[in-house]
Amino acid sequence: MSGMSYGLRRHATSGVLHVRRIVILGGGYAGVRVAQEILRHMDDGELVLIDRGHYHEIVTEMYRVAAGAEEPKGVQLPLRRLLPQKPQLTMLQAEVQSLDVREREVHTDRGRVPYRYLVLALGGAPEYYGVQGAKEYALTLQYLDSAVRVRRRLRSLTASKGGGRIVIVGGGLTGVELASEISEHTQGTFDIAIVQAAPTILPEEDKRLASYAQSELEKHHITVYRGVPVAEVHAHSVKLKSGADLPSDVTIWAGGVRANPIAKEAGLPCDQRGRVLVDAQLEVEGHPGIFAAGDIAHVPSGHSQGALPPTAQLAVQEGLQVGRNILRVLKDEEPQPLHARILGTAAALGDRHGIAHIGRFRLTGRAGHVMHELALLRYLYGAGGLGLLRREAYLSWTRPPQEHVAQSPSSKAGTSA
Repeated sequence: MSGMSYGLRRHATSGVLHVRRIVILGGGYAGVRVAQEILRHMDDGELVLIDRGHYHEIVTEMYRVAAGAEEPKGVQLPLRRLLPQKPQLTMLQAEVQSLDVREREVHTDRGRVPYRYLVLALGGAPEYYGVQGAKEYALTLQYLDSAVRVRRRLRSLTASKGGGRIVIVGGGLTGVELASEISEHTQGTFDIAIVQAAPTILPEEDKRLASYAQSELEKHHITVYRGVPVAEVHAHSVKLKSGADLPSDVTIWAGGVRANPIAKEAGLPCDQRGRVLVDAQLEVEGHPGIFAAGDIAHVPSGHSQGALPPTAQLAVQEGLQVGRNILRVLKDEEPQPLHARILGTAAALGDRHGIAHIGRFRLTGRAGHVMHELALLRYLYGAGGLGLLRREAYLSWTRPPQEHVAQSPSSKAGTSA
């Protein structure tokens, strides 16, 4: 990195890189919490956060952006508002290209960044399961730019054809929330189908809640194909392994997540989905000083040989534990194991209905939707306190109603986000 031009400091006397530099890759759920925890207690040393943008994206709300129910800026939180502005912090906007774990360097499109401690929190990528044509022809909701592409495509179809046919591959939380939101926000403009390889939608959820979600989808006239895997994706159709061929103007892939490939490419130990293997303290196996959290990490569940699921709430907990463990290591103390708690799940089924599983409680309808909103409120409060909530006013009942796409087919919405 020529000249250390991004505010990365050297010792004034020796010219060598600071031995207490911590580099965090990714400003998502895990990365932000690592940075917040360390900066609260860091008096010396240096923390470098590398992210491709200046914003923290609320990935769980991307379905609303895609459906046109939320503006893109509504799911972006400026990183500078979330992190304490301390002299120890450097924020570098760059694309991470590779890791050199032997030389302890991160290679970016803006140069090389040496590190003493490294945190991998780069998130995930779509898992296509080898389905031919999926990567080429299906849109995703992985990040904001991909959600905006879906939004623009739907608006373009509305303007040019008055609607169209949508096939959503995947009947998990993302697919179900997206289908419900598009149907409600566009007032039935699109014919929507969900293709689910498992026998039921929401296969990880309580059966009663999955059944309620199925009935809500039916009320929205959304067709659900259950127990039928996808064989191929084409430009204007989705072929199922049953032999059926579903016409599609827009195919949206919500069929799974795999890890960002950078860990595997660097030679770090990974599972079959590319998630880097970490111990109970979230340190990469065989690589002291490298930690991982979030979708990129295979975190032991503690109850079986499996890993914790890649959810936002667990990414937050993992990020906090990584931050605490790095602080402990800096004080020559032993890092502590993660004690993860799955607090529950919640999903919105349009603007007024939803489902929630909180402890022993199962909520549906308006109560389920309110719980979904409260989960978002809880996250925002944890990320930025009351000040963030006042600035963002993020709960749906505080937002002015959005104009429905179906009501303005002649608008130029297809050319803007």
